Amino acid sequence: MDSLLNSQDNEYQVYDYESINEFQENLNILIQQQLINNIDSKVSQATESSEQELEMENLLNTFDHITKNNFSKNVIKSFFSFLLNKNNTDQVIEFVQNGQTFKQQQILKKFKNFSQNYNYNNNSLQKLILHPVFGKIFEFYLTFEAQKWLNESKVQQKDKHLIYINFLKLCCSNTSYLDKLTKYNKRIKSKYNDRS
Repeated sequence: MDSLLNSQDNEYQVYDYESINEFQENLNILIQQQLINNIDSKVSQATESSEQELEMENLLNTFDHITKNNFSKNVIKSFFSFLLNKNNTDQVIEFVQNGQTFKQQQILKKFKNFSQNYNYNNNSLQKLILHPVFGKIFEFYLTFEAQKWLNESKVQQKDKHLIYINFLKLCCSNTSYLDKLTKYNKRIKSKYNDRS
């Protein structure tokens, strides 16, 4: 009987040893598959990021080569009409409230004052993008509403307007690109400038 138990123990030990070897082989196969999947995902991520960088570079190159006649003014005017449109008030109020409570009339008055005091130049555009409240609303508008406006509008050169809109979206997400906007500083005349 004792010999029978020993033979059964040996069978279990051999079986356990074989199952451990199978387990290790399966584990090695799983690890290799995981490594291959990780490498594939890293390659695809690198490809996607290089494609995104290439797209941004193309966008910046095309932006540099288009003439920006009234594109900024058209986009900003459409943004202000979006702000002042009462159908869009509920969407926009969420950005303004930010934990505070405002009446709808107060918010509309704030929008109206902002739009009436706005100068349509690149300095003001930069201030709009960097504004803590209106900048976020402007980014929302560019992302979700500007394409719809462009399709329905009667503006000329819609493809160039789209390039400009995409550039502004890029500026909203990364403000370092605002340097690409040409800004002109006013020279202040004084009676002392004429002295030599």
